[in-house]
Amino acid sequence: MAADRIDAHAHYLPEGYRGVLAQADQLRPDGITGLPDWDPESALAAMNHLGVKTAVLSISSTGVHVGNAAQAIELARLVNEDSARIVTDNPDRFGLFASLPLPEVDAAVAEAKYALDHLNADGVVLMTNHCDIYLGDEQLRPLYAERNARSAVAFMQARCSALPHQPSAASAYLN
Repeated sequence: MAADRIDAHAHYLPEGYRGVLAQADQLRPDGITGLPDWDPESALAAMNHLGVKTAVLSISSTGVHVGNAAQAIELARLVNEDSARIVTDNPDRFGLFASLPLPEVDAAVAEAKYALDHLNADGVVLMTNHCDIYLGDEQLRPLYAERNARSAVAFMQARCSALPHQPSAASAYLN
C-alpha cells in the first residue's frame, strides 16, 4: 500500500477535454511541450511507485474556458463529472478539485455548488487568471462568498499572464 503522501497537484486529461483543446489549438498551453496520455490505472501505478496514497485530480492550465462561454460551462460539467466517476471508482486513492467556467461568474458559482454538493468535490480550482480576469478582481466576489460560506478549499493553478506586456515566469529561464 502507498504511504500517507497526498498529491494535491495531480493533473489529469479526460478525452473530452483533450478534444476541446485540440479544436481550440490549445494542445500546448502555457508553453508546455504537449499533453501526456492519462488513465486511472497508470496514475495508480505511478502513485504506488512514488508512495502516494491519494491524488487530488484537477485539470491544468488553459482550464475549461478556451474562448466560448457556453462551451466552458459544458466542459466544466463534463470534466467534473468524469473526475467524480474516477473518485467513485477509487475513493481511497483519488479526490477532486472541481473546474469552474470562469470568467463566467454566475455559471462558476452554480458549478461550484453542484460539484461541492452533488459530486462531493474536495474544493475548486482557480487559475491565476481567467481570460484576463485575475484573482483579485471584484467580479469574482460572488464566487468567493460562496466558497467562504462553505469553507471550501480553493486550489490555485498557476497560469501564464494574459497581459502581453508581462512575460511568463518561465521566460526568465528561456533563451
